[in-house]
Amino acid sequence: LNQHRGVSEKTLRKNAFVLGEFTKFLDHINIHNLKNLRAKGIHDFSMNPGNRKPVTWVSYMGIVRRFLKYVFLREGVEQDLSFAVGGAKYFRHAGLHDVLTESELNQILGCVDRSNAIGRRDYAILLLAARYGMRPSDIRQIRLDDIQWRRNKIVFRQSKTGKQLILPLLPEVSKALIDYLRDGRPSTQVRNIFIRHKAPFEPFVPDNNLSRIMINALRRAGLDQRRGSRGLYLLRHTLATRMLGANVPIKMIGDILGHTSTDSTLSYTKIDLPN
Repeated sequence: LNQHRGVSEKTLRKNAFVLGEFTKFLDHINIHNLKNLRAKGIHDFSMNPGNRKPVTWVSYMGIVRRFLKYVFLREGVEQDLSFAVGGAKYFRHAGLHDVLTESELNQILGCVDRSNAIGRRDYAILLLAARYGMRPSDIRQIRLDDIQWRRNKIVFRQSKTGKQLILPLLPEVSKALIDYLRDGRPSTQVRNIFIRHKAPFEPFVPDNNLSRIMINALRRAGLDQRRGSRGLYLLRHTLATRMLGANVPIKMIGDILGHTSTDSTLSYTKIDLPN
């Protein structure tokens, strides 16, 4: 995966985790050699997702399917058993994304304690997610050089698509970033804007989706008991839904969110219609 497809370290770790779960299942049914594997064992594994969501299980089954295809082609297994991998039914555009009301969003942003360095950092992160719908991975990786102050633009290469995204530097976002950079960010040679505030002052690790920042913000706003999502993607979904409600064209919504296809945008803009 790494040598021939250029898969990221994060995706490699996910593959290793899923195949580890698959191996545990095989051990449980006393299969310790892949040459002894049969279609029934694979089918039994794929029909037991536990409490995992359908979209998660579908991705897990894709990993197992590709692995079985690989061992058939490369490891001398006599039969291609990838056909035996089942999976949950998952319809991409089914269901609704959880979104915040305008009042809830204002509560979250208004309750951040900006009297300290970590609060100023977290407020700037939340603003990037709320005003641009930026992915956690892009917020985590955005660099000092990506902010073009004189041109009032944010220009960066998206971690998911690898494509450049150009966004206007909104006044409130500019102020939040300046407040953090001047009076919050520790002195370091690291070029990432957002860093950990414990020595050594380094960027967030690749697996950190900054969910703790959102969870803390929900708690301070008194919204920690609300049902639904808890991560920064909640702000991304909220922005997309609000833009749709304001009759912003789908193409423009996709451009702001950094989508490469309209189909991706449609999955973010499903709304609940009144009876």
